[in-house]
Amino acid sequence: MASKEIFYQTLERVFSPQNLKAGTFIYGEQALAARLYLDRWKKTSSGTENGPQFRTYFLFDTDWSEILDEASSLDIFSSGRDRIFIIYFPEDDRDDWQAADKAYRQLLAPAEDRLARYFQQPPDRVFMLIIFDGKLKRGQKLLNFFERLENQHKNIFQTIEIKTPRDNELLVWINDEMKSKGKKIEAAAARKLVEICGPDLLLLSQEMEKLSLYPQEKGEITEAEVLETGTVRQGYDRFALEEALESGSLQQALTINRSFFVGEPAVTDILNYFSTISRYIISLNQAKVQVERWKKPIKEIFKKSHPQLVEGWSLFDRKLQAFTACLEAFSQEELDNLVHELARLDLDLKSSDLKPEILIETFLIKYFALKDKKLG
Repeated sequence: MASKEIFYQTLERVFSPQNLKAGTFIYGEQALAARLYLDRWKKTSSGTENGPQFRTYFLFDTDWSEILDEASSLDIFSSGRDRIFIIYFPEDDRDDWQAADKAYRQLLAPAEDRLARYFQQPPDRVFMLIIFDGKLKRGQKLLNFFERLENQHKNIFQTIEIKTPRDNELLVWINDEMKSKGKKIEAAAARKLVEICGPDLLLLSQEMEKLSLYPQEKGEITEAEVLETGTVRQGYDRFALEEALESGSLQQALTINRSFFVGEPAVTDILNYFSTISRYIISLNQAKVQVERWKKPIKEIFKKSHPQLVEGWSLFDRKLQAFTACLEAFSQEELDNLVHELARLDLDLKSSDLKPEILIETFLIKYFALKDKKLG
């Protein structure tokens, strides 16, 4: 009995030229890992004569009609070359159980008939890679449509699910990846990397790239070197801290703060970490001015400050609601005072002998005392 294919073997197989099909739908919790193998494919083919042309589309920006017109058109400059169309659905909001159904209704249903006709006789040397970052279940219309295409046209269409790998699969992958970079990694170091990054394949890949450039004292990368070069934990703490400032609690913020300083971050990391707090509160202060003095709608301000969020998706609505509540929790005078306090804290961090952890913790206590008082 053949052994089960590991996730990265699946991606390597899908992106090998001899296995390409006119259409491939990739979905699952780790679907975005496809980017890693697409990037490698692009690099290896960039210097080859008559190598493939890659074109990337995002469905919140480009509709199917434009994509299919482009795929069906004869391009004299691409004669004799494969054309690879990479098409992304908007990234899934993990907190919205209806995200896939919304994606179907808004981005796929209007184009179903035309897509079905396209795959009845797709043009030669055109290959579509359609990527949905998120889990899909049997019975969901988005998955049903692409599986129906696969069943009707098995030779030209396929669906691939990339699930979150198990720890043992991740460890095998890490070892293989490091070998491909000419490096070896201790088992304990690989486990520590998984512990820090979790199963996020893109994040793990970034950290492995950094480790591969780190000068090892021994023949193998050690656990200590993983901890020394890893900035992942600090990066995640900064993101989580912004979430806590907006919609979390003092306890969450203090836990994140303590976790950050456990790693004994460098001075530059501390200043970057502090700048996350500063940026958020300054943006809140500026938004308050625009709402109260200039009478601008909160939604308009929010959209300009969060261009990466797509209106109509639950993540947009949830973040807008949290931003609005946070804005309403403070008076203009209170926000002005917090900004002045940030300036003093910035000076203390750069010149005082007091521990940075205590300085930032004291500021967080003041911030949440004001915020929680208004929110009750």
